[in-house]
Amino acid sequence: APPAAAAAAAVRESMSELTVAEVRRHMDASGFSAAFIRPSSDNGRLESGLIISWVQTRGRLEKGSGDSGKDLVMMREGGFPEVLLSGVAGLSEAVFSPSGVSFAVQTKDALLLGDTADLSTRSWVTLRAGESFAGRPTWVREESVLFAVSGGEPKRDRLFMHKRGQIKSERGGPLFVAAHGGALLNWDHSQDEDDAAHIAVVHRLPDAMLAEIVLMDHRDRGLDDRSGSKVVAVDCRQEYCTPQVGFLAPDALDGPPGPSLLLRLNALPLLNGGHLCDAERLKTLPKDAVKEAVHGLWLIEDLKAPRLSPVHMGPPNRIDVFSGSYGRPGAAEGFRLDPSRCRVFLSARTTGTEQQADGVPISYSDDLYELSAAAEGDGSLELLPLRTATHEGGPGKGCKIPVAYGETGGDRGQGEVLVVYHHRSPTARGDLWLASQSKPNRFCSWRGGASGREARLTKTMPLSLQRKLLTPTEVMVRNEAAPHCGGKALPIHALRFAPEGDGPLQPLLWLHGGPMCQLSFDYNPLLSWLASCGYLVLAPNFSGSTGNGLGFMNRVMADGCGVADLSDCLACAEYLKTEARKVEPRLDTSRGVAVAGHSWGGYLASM
Repeated sequence: APPAAAAAAAVRESMSELTVAEVRRHMDASGFSAAFIRPSSDNGRLESGLIISWVQTRGRLEKGSGDSGKDLVMMREGGFPEVLLSGVAGLSEAVFSPSGVSFAVQTKDALLLGDTADLSTRSWVTLRAGESFAGRPTWVREESVLFAVSGGEPKRDRLFMHKRGQIKSERGGPLFVAAHGGALLNWDHSQDEDDAAHIAVVHRLPDAMLAEIVLMDHRDRGLDDRSGSKVVAVDCRQEYCTPQVGFLAPDALDGPPGPSLLLRLNALPLLNGGHLCDAERLKTLPKDAVKEAVHGLWLIEDLKAPRLSPVHMGPPNRIDVFSGSYGRPGAAEGFRLDPSRCRVFLSARTTGTEQQADGVPISYSDDLYELSAAAEGDGSLELLPLRTATHEGGPGKGCKIPVAYGETGGDRGQGEVLVVYHHRSPTARGDLWLASQSKPNRFCSWRGGASGREARLTKTMPLSLQRKLLTPTEVMVRNEAAPHCGGKALPIHALRFAPEGDGPLQPLLWLHGGPMCQLSFDYNPLLSWLASCGYLVLAPNFSGSTGNGLGFMNRVMADGCGVADLSDCLACAEYLKTEARKVEPRLDTSRGVAVAGHSWGGYLASM
């Protein structure tokens, strides 16, 4: 039941009222991308510099009005936003070419080719009846793109390549065709000439829990033709995070000649060595074998004899290399390669319930890292932190996704390094920031301000909305009765939202869906709105949630589903009736604890 009218009124007196329309149907900015333009000597129309882009979604006037149109916006460094496309249905982000002089944009029925010199676009590829785009396009040098479609005939995801000058209605045979019920998640090209090129594809299998990494040569194929291709790895927990592939340049590592393949993967080590490379073999392994999967970054150095090698990230399953989000993250999530494909930047966060014994809290916010050659000089890779500023002038705590990379001069790795990244938090829907880095690998000078400061590139969120949002407190709830923990208490990360004011607050336990999802230190205005209605809101990341290691997600496998997660929710309800009252004297538990949730959280609420 809602709190008493008098209590709600007292809360609203101290807080500008956040309306449902602001939470659910306001205009939105997403699809952020950027590039540092590096024009060739024969392109005199274009100057070097930063260009950024985003997709502005128009607000819906009434519920159920559908897609009311999206605008593609671009802005050059030091300039003003310009609308390139207006009111376009199904508009995707702009994907810039390696030099930044061109970009590709997907719409509901066409792939457009754009020119950053005059910000013009033209139709490049047209879809056929019943087709739609799948995933985001990938550039092959400056003259081609890899793109995928779904639907049409046959009704299976297909990967194609299209070159400049090729007639937009013409299309060669597919390079890869997904299985019935499967999907193409992402892909990359080694950037070699066609005869020597390799293509890597992340292919989600029909059972939706497994994905295979396919390495193949460059050739057109029939529907079920797998000649010239090989499965080099299997992701057996792809619901934890989307697997990703990216080719590194031949001179990025001191290994065999030729490109190497970087993978973000939940790989399963085998007892006799190596890793699972055959999804069918999983059926012959013990029932709980997938619980031994290891999340992280992996490297295949020799594409002729592919073998997975782990990237050093500390103890297994203690670092997550993805930026989790309950909604749309605002930018393409995943590691980012520089145009030369010699440097890698990514988001990461610490995980693992055992960290409580170390005194290191579980983190649901991100830091930025660079992937670098290990100090041992043995050709291995390790993560080096590039911590962005959290002081006044910086974006502060939150979720970060690297977007673009550039340099101001000097030999590779010696000049000033510029990193554009997307930042979002409970009070920020998401915008682009720019930071500069100098050796050694730490941020020590900041472009656009005094030393130790960062530059904000976009301001797309209405201040009237931002002022009404709350910054939650992160708390750890101990579940003393957690099943399958050997009698030890299980720490549960949760966000606690409480409005200002003196009026009494009713306790509300809000449960996310999934259950294999997470509530990061991220933008979620619904929870601020519930708090503005007079509730103290506790939103936990209960067992089964992502973002706290594979082991924590695995707690809801098989008989743990509806048991381990429910046990954590009951512990959080008990926290609201006991521990929370010690830190929040306004809490009124005389009417019990309210519980609500979305999707799977709704099922848990009914239980």
